[in-house]
Amino acid sequence: MVGIVPPDALWWKTFFQFLIAGLSLSVFVGAVFLYFATKYRAKNPNDVVIENRIPVSKSKIGWTRYSLIITGIIVTILIFSTFPRTDYVEASPPSTDLVIWVTAFQFGWEFQYPNGKKVVNTLVLPVDTTVEFKITSRDVMHSFGIPEIKGAKIDAIPGILNSLWIKTPDKPVEYKIYCYELCGVGHSFMVGTIKVVSLEEYESFVSSQ
Repeated sequence: MVGIVPPDALWWKTFFQFLIAGLSLSVFVGAVFLYFATKYRAKNPNDVVIENRIPVSKSKIGWTRYSLIITGIIVTILIFSTFPRTDYVEASPPSTDLVIWVTAFQFGWEFQYPNGKKVVNTLVLPVDTTVEFKITSRDVMHSFGIPEIKGAKIDAIPGILNSLWIKTPDKPVEYKIYCYELCGVGHSFMVGTIKVVSLEEYESFVSSQ
């Protein structure tokens, strides 16, 4: 891959790849089904054998095997085509502009900047920046997720450090962070905010006490 491709862009690309393949195959299979149902309809009851209670023409049982083989090949190709993308997303980014340490706790999020500054539940990030999150948990298992960014979700596990990275947009925006793992009575209130701001506003925020 050339340059830094945001993970959410790869997820959407994979989604549309499967969507187009699925729709195309559905149209093709539907057309073949109608063709065979019309042309090879058994005219004589004695020419039909019951297999698993499904009427199948004796001369057409072989087509079922071929269709299963073809389907298996197509599905296998689709699955293996996603491996390079998932490996790319799950690995550290080619280059990182900013590393944020995330510690989940009941029931909130603690964020630590490279200069040691810590904030709770509200994270400020600069625009057009590759950000890598180093995520763990202080108590029980949580799950860090940003629903507005496709594929931005990973477990926060005590004693384990997981990584997730995103590329912030080139204009100010606000995202919500949710916990996707039932973690206690306050689970539904475990909501954080990511504010993507201009570089000047970000530097002013980080340097302030």
